[in-house]
Amino acid sequence: MKKSWLYLLCTVLLVMVVSACGSKSNTDQGASSSQDAKNAPVEVTMAYWANAAEQKNFEFMVNGIEKEYPEIKVKLQQYPTSDEFWKAVPAAIAAGVGPDIIAMSDEGNYEYIAKGVLEPLDDWIGQAGFDKSRITASLYKGWSDNGKLYGIPYDSSTSMLAINKALFDKSGITKNPETMDELLTLAKAMTKDGMKGIVGNIDPFHITQYVHAFGGDWNFGKTINSPENIKGVQFFTDLFLKEKVAIAPIEVGAPWDGEVFAKEKGAMSTAGPWYVGYLKEANPNMQMIALPMPKGTVDAQSAYSHGLSILQGSQHKLEAMKVIKYALRDESQLDAIETVGYSPAVSSLLPKYLEKYPELKPVFDNMEKAGMPFAYPKDTKNFNADLVKGVEEIIFKGGKKSVEELLNELQTKYGQ
Repeated sequence: MKKSWLYLLCTVLLVMVVSACGSKSNTDQGASSSQDAKNAPVEVTMAYWANAAEQKNFEFMVNGIEKEYPEIKVKLQQYPTSDEFWKAVPAAIAAGVGPDIIAMSDEGNYEYIAKGVLEPLDDWIGQAGFDKSRITASLYKGWSDNGKLYGIPYDSSTSMLAINKALFDKSGITKNPETMDELLTLAKAMTKDGMKGIVGNIDPFHITQYVHAFGGDWNFGKTINSPENIKGVQFFTDLFLKEKVAIAPIEVGAPWDGEVFAKEKGAMSTAGPWYVGYLKEANPNMQMIALPMPKGTVDAQSAYSHGLSILQGSQHKLEAMKVIKYALRDESQLDAIETVGYSPAVSSLLPKYLEKYPELKPVFDNMEKAGMPFAYPKDTKNFNADLVKGVEEIIFKGGKKSVEELLNELQTKYGQ
Protein backbone atom coordinates (compact mmCIF):
# COMPACT_ATOMS: atom_id res chain seq x y z
CA MET A 1 0.00 0.00 0.00
CA LYS A 2 1.02 3.56 -0.59
CA LYS A 3 -0.36 4.51 2.77
CA SER A 4 0.81 2.94 5.97
CA TRP A 5 0.00 5.89 8.15
CA LEU A 6 -1.92 4.10 10.91
CA TYR A 7 1.21 2.94 12.58
CA LEU A 8 2.43 6.32 13.75
CA LEU A 9 0.75 6.24 17.15
CA CYS A 10 3.16 5.28 19.91
CA THR A 11 2.43 2.78 22.66
CA VAL A 12 2.63 5.37 25.42
CA LEU A 13 -0.13 7.42 23.88
CA LEU A 14 -2.27 4.33 23.44
CA VAL A 15 -1.98 3.61 27.13
CA MET A 16 -3.01 7.20 27.82
CA VAL A 17 -5.97 6.77 25.49
CA VAL A 18 -7.16 3.62 27.21
CA SER A 19 -6.80 5.28 30.60
CA ALA A 20 -8.78 8.29 29.47
CA CYS A 21 -11.43 6.10 27.88
CA GLY A 22 -11.73 4.10 31.06
CA SER A 23 -12.37 7.20 33.10
CA LYS A 24 -15.50 7.83 31.08
CA SER A 25 -16.64 4.25 30.64
CA ASN A 26 -19.45 4.60 33.17
CA THR A 27 -21.43 6.36 30.48
CA ASP A 28 -23.95 3.71 29.44
CA GLN A 29 -26.97 3.66 27.21
CA GLY A 30 -29.22 4.86 29.95
CA ALA A 31 -26.97 7.79 30.68
CA SER A 32 -26.66 8.85 27.05
CA SER A 33 -26.70 12.60 26.66
CA SER A 34 -29.87 12.40 24.59
CA GLN A 35 -31.60 14.04 27.59
CA ASP A 36 -29.43 17.12 27.11
CA ALA A 37 -30.98 17.63 23.70
CA LYS A 38 -34.15 18.82 25.43
CA ASN A 39 -32.30 21.99 26.27
CA ALA A 40 -29.72 22.49 23.53
CA PRO A 41 -28.24 20.59 20.58
CA VAL A 42 -25.56 18.10 21.49
CA GLU A 43 -22.25 18.75 19.76
CA VAL A 44 -20.72 15.65 18.16
CA THR A 45 -17.11 16.00 17.02
CA MET A 46 -15.76 14.01 14.07
CA ALA A 47 -11.99 13.91 13.57
CA TYR A 48 -10.18 12.73 10.43
CA TRP A 49 -7.40 13.57 7.99
CA ALA A 50 -8.31 14.61 4.46
CA ASN A 51 -7.05 16.23 1.31
CA ALA A 52 -9.09 18.96 -0.39
CA ALA A 53 -11.37 16.58 -2.28
CA GLU A 54 -11.93 14.38 0.76
CA GLN A 55 -12.69 17.43 2.88
CA LYS A 56 -15.48 18.42 0.50
CA ASN A 57 -16.99 14.97 0.90
CA PHE A 58 -16.77 15.07 4.70
CA GLU A 59 -18.58 18.41 4.62
CA PHE A 60 -21.23 16.88 2.36
CA MET A 61 -21.59 13.92 4.75
CA VAL A 62 -22.94 16.11 7.55
CA ASN A 63 -24.48 18.97 5.58
CA GLY A 64 -28.16 19.36 6.51
CA ILE A 65 -28.06 16.97 9.47
CA GLU A 66 -29.88 19.47 11.67
CA LYS A 67 -33.03 18.92 9.56
CA GLU A 68 -32.93 15.18 10.24
CA TYR A 69 -31.68 15.46 13.82
CA PRO A 70 -32.32 18.95 15.26
CA GLU A 71 -30.91 17.77 18.59
CA ILE A 72 -27.44 17.30 17.06
CA LYS A 73 -24.75 19.70 15.95
CA VAL A 74 -21.65 18.34 14.20
CA LYS A 75 -18.17 19.79 14.54
CA LEU A 76 -15.63 18.63 11.95
CA GLN A 77 -11.97 18.41 12.93
CA GLN A 78 -9.87 18.07 9.81
CA TYR A 79 -6.15 17.30 9.87
CA PRO A 80 -4.16 17.75 6.64
CA THR A 81 -2.10 14.57 7.14
CA SER A 82 -2.32 11.31 9.03
CA ASP A 83 0.85 12.26 10.90
CA GLU A 84 -0.84 15.36 12.34
CA PHE A 85 -3.98 13.39 13.13
CA TRP A 86 -2.16 10.72 15.14
CA LYS A 87 -0.10 13.31 17.00
CA ALA A 88 -3.04 15.48 18.02
CA VAL A 89 -5.98 13.16 18.59
CA PRO A 90 -4.50 10.76 21.19
CA ALA A 91 -3.28 13.71 23.24
CA ALA A 92 -6.76 15.27 23.09
CA ILE A 93 -8.35 12.01 24.20
CA ALA A 94 -5.93 11.68 27.10
CA ALA A 95 -6.77 15.23 28.13
CA GLY A 96 -10.47 14.40 28.15
CA VAL A 97 -11.34 16.56 25.14
CA GLY A 98 -11.17 13.95 22.41
CA PRO A 99 -13.61 13.62 19.50
CA ASP A 100 -16.69 11.41 19.51
CA ILE A 101 -16.07 9.90 16.07
CA ILE A 102 -12.83 9.15 14.25
CA ALA A 103 -12.31 8.08 10.65
CA MET A 104 -9.56 5.53 10.05
CA SER A 105 -8.65 2.49 7.96
CA ASP A 106 -9.14 -1.10 9.05
CA GLU A 107 -5.58 -2.08 8.07
CA GLY A 108 -4.30 -1.49 11.59
CA ASN A 109 -7.44 -0.93 13.63
CA TYR A 110 -7.14 -4.11 15.69
CA GLU A 111 -4.56 -2.38 17.88
CA TYR A 112 -7.22 0.11 18.95
CA ILE A 113 -9.98 -2.48 19.24
CA ALA A 114 -7.86 -4.72 21.47
CA LYS A 115 -6.87 -1.84 23.75
CA GLY A 116 -10.46 -0.72 24.27
CA VAL A 117 -10.16 2.60 22.46
CA LEU A 118 -13.16 1.94 20.18
CA GLU A 119 -16.73 1.42 21.30
CA PRO A 120 -18.68 -1.70 20.22
CA LEU A 121 -21.43 -0.38 17.97
CA ASP A 122 -23.96 -3.20 17.91
CA ASP A 123 -26.38 -1.80 20.51
CA TRP A 124 -26.08 1.75 19.21
CA ILE A 125 -26.80 0.59 15.64
CA GLY A 126 -30.13 -0.78 16.80
CA GLN A 127 -31.02 2.32 18.79
CA ALA A 128 -30.17 4.65 15.90
CA GLY A 129 -32.00 2.51 13.35
CA PHE A 130 -29.02 2.06 11.05
CA ASP A 131 -29.53 -0.57 8.34
CA LYS A 132 -26.34 -2.66 8.38
CA SER A 133 -27.41 -4.63 5.31
CA ARG A 134 -26.78 -1.62 3.07
CA ILE A 135 -23.01 -2.07 3.45
CA THR A 136 -21.06 -4.68 1.46
CA ALA A 137 -20.97 -7.55 3.93
CA SER A 138 -17.33 -8.55 3.40
CA LEU A 139 -16.18 -5.10 4.58
CA TYR A 140 -17.49 -5.72 8.09
CA LYS A 141 -14.91 -8.48 8.61
CA GLY A 142 -12.21 -5.85 8.98
CA TRP A 143 -14.13 -4.08 11.75
CA SER A 144 -15.26 -7.07 13.79
CA ASP A 145 -13.77 -8.91 16.75
CA ASN A 146 -15.33 -11.55 18.99
CA GLY A 147 -18.72 -11.02 17.42
CA LYS A 148 -18.75 -7.25 17.97
CA LEU A 149 -18.57 -4.47 15.39
CA TYR A 150 -16.27 -1.47 15.91
CA GLY A 151 -16.66 0.62 12.78
CA ILE A 152 -18.96 1.34 9.85
CA PRO A 153 -17.20 1.39 6.46
CA TYR A 154 -17.76 4.48 4.34
CA ASP A 155 -15.75 3.39 1.31
CA SER A 156 -14.48 0.13 -0.10
CA SER A 157 -11.33 -1.12 -1.70
CA THR A 158 -9.77 -4.40 -2.66
CA SER A 159 -6.74 -6.07 -4.15
CA MET A 160 -6.38 -7.21 -7.73
CA LEU A 161 -3.91 -8.35 -10.33
CA ALA A 162 -2.85 -5.70 -12.86
CA ILE A 163 -1.43 -6.83 -16.22
CA ASN A 164 0.18 -4.72 -18.95
CA LYS A 165 -2.10 -5.65 -21.86
CA ALA A 166 0.46 -5.00 -24.60
CA LEU A 167 2.99 -7.28 -22.92
CA PHE A 168 0.33 -9.91 -22.27
CA ASP A 169 -0.62 -9.90 -25.95
CA LYS A 170 3.03 -10.51 -26.86
CA SER A 171 3.47 -13.34 -24.36
CA GLY A 172 1.91 -16.02 -26.52
CA ILE A 173 -0.56 -16.83 -23.72
CA THR A 174 -4.20 -16.06 -24.42
CA LYS A 175 -5.93 -17.10 -21.20
CA ASN A 176 -6.06 -14.72 -18.24
CA PRO A 177 -4.44 -16.28 -15.16
CA GLU A 178 -6.98 -17.65 -12.70
CA THR A 179 -4.58 -19.61 -10.50
CA MET A 180 -1.16 -18.95 -9.03
CA ASP A 181 0.27 -21.69 -11.23
CA GLU A 182 -1.07 -19.88 -14.29
CA LEU A 183 0.27 -16.59 -12.94
CA LEU A 184 3.72 -18.16 -12.64
CA THR A 185 3.53 -19.53 -16.20
CA LEU A 186 2.60 -16.10 -17.52
CA ALA A 187 5.31 -14.39 -15.45
CA LYS A 188 7.91 -16.71 -16.95
CA ALA A 189 6.66 -15.96 -20.46
CA MET A 190 6.91 -12.21 -19.89
CA THR A 191 10.33 -12.27 -18.20
CA LYS A 192 12.66 -11.29 -21.04
CA ASP A 193 14.59 -8.38 -22.53
CA GLY A 194 15.23 -6.80 -19.13
CA MET A 195 11.57 -7.14 -18.14
CA LYS A 196 10.43 -9.11 -15.12
CA GLY A 197 7.11 -10.89 -15.19
CA ILE A 198 5.74 -9.49 -11.93
CA VAL A 199 6.37 -6.68 -9.46
CA GLY A 200 6.83 -8.07 -5.96
CA ASN A 201 6.62 -5.25 -3.47
CA ILE A 202 8.02 -6.51 -0.16
CA ASP A 203 5.26 -4.92 1.84
CA PRO A 204 2.63 -6.45 4.17
CA PHE A 205 -0.19 -5.57 1.77
CA HIS A 206 1.38 -7.45 -1.12
CA ILE A 207 2.69 -10.40 0.88
CA THR A 208 -0.79 -10.83 2.34
CA GLN A 209 -2.25 -11.32 -1.15
CA TYR A 210 -0.28 -14.54 -1.50
CA VAL A 211 -1.11 -15.60 2.06
CA HIS A 212 -4.82 -15.22 1.33
CA ALA A 213 -4.54 -16.99 -2.03
CA PHE A 214 -3.25 -20.13 -0.34
CA GLY A 215 -6.00 -20.16 2.29
CA GLY A 216 -4.00 -18.30 4.93
CA ASP A 217 -4.88 -15.53 7.33
CA TRP A 218 -2.90 -13.59 9.96
CA ASN A 219 -6.08 -13.87 12.06
CA PHE A 220 -5.04 -11.08 14.44
CA GLY A 221 -1.98 -13.11 15.44
CA LYS A 222 -3.67 -16.46 16.03
CA THR A 223 -2.35 -18.22 12.92
CA ILE A 224 0.84 -16.41 11.87
CA ASN A 225 2.76 -19.65 11.30
CA SER A 226 -0.05 -21.75 9.84
CA PRO A 227 0.85 -24.12 6.97
CA GLU A 228 -1.25 -21.98 4.64
CA ASN A 229 0.61 -18.81 5.58
CA ILE A 230 3.95 -20.54 5.14
CA LYS A 231 2.92 -21.74 1.69
CA GLY A 232 1.80 -18.24 0.63
CA VAL A 233 4.97 -16.47 1.80
CA GLN A 234 7.10 -19.26 0.32
CA PHE A 235 5.43 -18.79 -3.07
CA PHE A 236 6.17 -15.05 -2.86
CA THR A 237 9.86 -15.54 -2.06
CA ASP A 238 10.17 -18.25 -4.72
CA LEU A 239 9.11 -15.72 -7.36
CA PHE A 240 12.44 -14.01 -6.66
CA LEU A 241 14.80 -16.79 -5.67
CA LYS A 242 13.66 -19.95 -7.43
CA GLU A 243 11.74 -18.67 -10.45
CA LYS A 244 13.56 -15.34 -10.92
CA VAL A 245 10.48 -13.66 -12.40
CA ALA A 246 9.90 -10.90 -9.81
CA ILE A 247 11.30 -7.44 -9.26
CA ALA A 248 10.94 -5.34 -6.10
CA PRO A 249 10.61 -1.54 -6.17
CA ILE A 250 13.74 -1.18 -4.00
CA GLU A 251 15.77 -2.85 -6.75
CA VAL A 252 15.14 0.07 -9.11
CA GLY A 253 14.90 2.88 -6.57
CA ALA A 254 11.13 3.21 -6.89
CA PRO A 255 9.02 4.15 -3.86
CA TRP A 256 6.18 1.77 -4.66
CA ASP A 257 4.98 -0.95 -6.99
CA GLY A 258 2.78 1.25 -9.17
CA GLU A 259 5.78 3.24 -10.37
CA VAL A 260 7.63 0.07 -11.39
CA PHE A 261 4.55 -1.13 -13.28
CA ALA A 262 3.98 2.25 -14.95
CA LYS A 263 7.61 2.43 -16.07
CA GLU A 264 7.20 -1.07 -17.55
CA LYS A 265 9.90 -2.72 -15.47
CA GLY A 266 7.40 -5.37 -14.40
CA ALA A 267 4.63 -6.77 -16.60
CA MET A 268 2.19 -7.63 -13.79
CA SER A 269 1.64 -6.45 -10.24
CA THR A 270 -0.45 -7.18 -7.20
CA ALA A 271 -2.38 -3.95 -7.16
CA GLY A 272 -5.62 -2.16 -6.36
CA PRO A 273 -8.21 0.15 -7.95
CA TRP A 274 -5.93 3.15 -7.35
CA TYR A 275 -3.82 1.95 -10.29
CA VAL A 276 -6.51 3.19 -12.68
CA GLY A 277 -6.18 6.82 -11.71
CA TYR A 278 -2.41 6.64 -11.26
CA LEU A 279 -1.78 5.22 -14.72
CA LYS A 280 -3.82 7.98 -16.35
CA GLU A 281 -1.11 10.36 -15.17
CA ALA A 282 1.98 8.13 -15.08
CA ASN A 283 1.50 6.18 -18.32
CA PRO A 284 -1.67 7.23 -20.15
CA ASN A 285 -0.84 5.06 -23.15
CA MET A 286 -0.76 1.85 -21.16
CA GLN A 287 -3.76 -0.44 -21.36
CA MET A 288 -4.25 -2.40 -18.16
CA ILE A 289 -6.09 -5.65 -17.57
CA ALA A 290 -7.61 -5.74 -14.07
CA LEU A 291 -8.37 -9.20 -12.70
CA PRO A 292 -9.40 -10.78 -9.40
CA MET A 293 -6.46 -12.18 -7.47
CA PRO A 294 -5.57 -15.64 -8.84
CA LYS A 295 -6.17 -18.44 -6.38
CA GLY A 296 -3.52 -20.70 -4.95
CA THR A 297 -5.80 -23.13 -3.16
CA VAL A 298 -8.76 -20.83 -2.47
CA ASP A 299 -10.52 -17.89 -4.07
CA ALA A 300 -9.68 -14.88 -1.87
CA GLN A 301 -8.64 -11.26 -2.11
CA SER A 302 -8.38 -8.41 0.35
CA ALA A 303 -11.46 -6.37 1.17
CA TYR A 304 -10.87 -3.30 3.29
CA SER A 305 -12.21 0.14 3.96
CA HIS A 306 -12.06 3.40 5.80
CA GLY A 307 -14.68 3.52 8.49
CA LEU A 308 -16.28 5.68 11.14
CA SER A 309 -15.79 4.55 14.73
CA ILE A 310 -17.07 5.90 18.02
CA LEU A 311 -14.54 6.35 20.79
CA GLN A 312 -15.24 4.44 23.98
CA GLY A 313 -14.87 7.64 25.99
CA SER A 314 -17.53 9.57 24.08
CA GLN A 315 -20.36 10.92 26.20
CA HIS A 316 -22.61 11.20 23.14
CA LYS A 317 -22.61 7.69 21.72
CA LEU A 318 -26.20 7.53 20.51
CA GLU A 319 -25.93 10.93 18.86
CA ALA A 320 -22.63 9.88 17.29
CA MET A 321 -24.27 6.78 15.83
CA LYS A 322 -27.01 8.96 14.35
CA VAL A 323 -24.31 11.10 12.74
CA ILE A 324 -22.74 7.99 11.21
CA LYS A 325 -26.13 6.87 9.93
CA TYR A 326 -26.70 10.25 8.30
CA ALA A 327 -23.16 10.44 6.92
CA LEU A 328 -23.63 7.15 5.05
CA ARG A 329 -26.84 8.10 3.28
CA ASP A 330 -26.91 7.40 -0.47
CA GLU A 331 -26.37 11.03 -1.43
CA SER A 332 -23.05 11.32 0.40
CA GLN A 333 -21.85 7.99 -1.00
CA LEU A 334 -22.62 9.20 -4.52
CA ASP A 335 -20.83 12.45 -3.77
CA ALA A 336 -17.75 10.46 -2.73
CA ILE A 337 -17.72 8.72 -6.11
CA GLU A 338 -17.78 12.04 -7.96
CA THR A 339 -15.73 14.23 -5.64
CA VAL A 340 -13.06 11.83 -4.41
CA GLY A 341 -13.23 8.81 -6.70
CA TYR A 342 -13.99 6.46 -3.80
CA SER A 343 -15.75 3.20 -4.44
CA PRO A 344 -18.78 3.19 -2.12
CA ALA A 345 -19.36 0.97 0.89
CA VAL A 346 -23.10 0.81 0.13
CA SER A 347 -23.36 -2.23 -2.12
CA SER A 348 -26.37 -1.03 -4.11
CA LEU A 349 -24.37 2.01 -5.29
CA LEU A 350 -21.32 0.10 -6.50
CA PRO A 351 -22.76 -0.06 -10.07
CA LYS A 352 -22.58 3.75 -10.17
CA TYR A 353 -18.85 3.55 -9.46
CA LEU A 354 -18.37 0.81 -12.03
CA GLU A 355 -20.07 2.91 -14.69
CA LYS A 356 -17.00 5.14 -14.43
CA TYR A 357 -14.53 2.26 -14.14
CA PRO A 358 -16.10 -0.73 -15.94
CA GLU A 359 -12.75 -2.54 -16.17
CA LEU A 360 -12.89 -3.07 -12.40
CA LYS A 361 -16.21 -4.93 -12.35
CA PRO A 362 -14.73 -8.46 -12.16
CA VAL A 363 -12.49 -7.33 -9.30
CA PHE A 364 -15.30 -5.89 -7.18
CA ASP A 365 -17.63 -8.77 -7.99
CA ASN A 366 -15.03 -11.12 -6.55
CA MET A 367 -14.50 -8.88 -3.52
CA GLU A 368 -18.15 -9.19 -2.56
CA LYS A 369 -18.00 -12.98 -2.46
CA ALA A 370 -14.36 -13.64 -1.47
CA GLY A 371 -13.16 -10.53 0.37
CA MET A 372 -10.96 -10.96 3.45
CA PRO A 373 -9.60 -8.45 5.99
CA PHE A 374 -5.88 -7.98 6.65
CA ALA A 375 -6.36 -9.01 10.30
CA TYR A 376 -2.82 -8.10 11.34
CA PRO A 377 -1.75 -8.85 14.94
CA LYS A 378 -2.37 -6.30 17.68
CA ASP A 379 1.15 -4.87 17.56
CA THR A 380 0.66 -4.12 13.88
CA LYS A 381 3.49 -1.66 13.38
CA ASN A 382 6.21 -3.92 14.76
CA PHE A 383 4.79 -7.09 13.24
CA ASN A 384 4.76 -5.55 9.78
CA ALA A 385 8.28 -4.20 10.21
CA ASP A 386 9.63 -7.59 11.28
CA LEU A 387 7.75 -9.40 8.50
CA VAL A 388 9.22 -7.08 5.86
CA LYS A 389 12.70 -7.28 7.36
CA GLY A 390 12.58 -11.06 7.49
CA VAL A 391 11.34 -11.47 3.93
CA GLU A 392 13.93 -8.99 2.63
CA GLU A 393 16.69 -10.95 4.36
CA ILE A 394 15.48 -14.19 2.78
CA ILE A 395 15.32 -12.67 -0.70
CA PHE A 396 18.26 -10.27 -0.80
CA LYS A 397 20.66 -11.17 1.98
CA GLY A 398 20.81 -14.93 1.83
CA GLY A 399 18.96 -15.11 5.12
CA LYS A 400 19.69 -18.18 7.19
CA LYS A 401 16.05 -18.40 8.32
CA SER A 402 13.57 -20.27 6.19
CA VAL A 403 10.07 -18.89 5.66
CA GLU A 404 8.78 -21.39 8.21
CA GLU A 405 11.39 -20.33 10.77
CA LEU A 406 10.57 -16.66 10.20
CA LEU A 407 6.84 -17.17 10.73
CA ASN A 408 7.45 -19.36 13.77
CA GLU A 409 9.50 -16.54 15.26
CA LEU A 410 6.79 -13.99 14.48
CA GLN A 411 4.16 -16.28 16.00
CA THR A 412 6.13 -16.44 19.24
CA LYS A 413 6.68 -12.70 19.30
CA TYR A 414 3.31 -11.38 18.11
CA GLY A 415 0.87 -14.29 18.35
CA GLN A 416 -1.99 -14.82 20.73
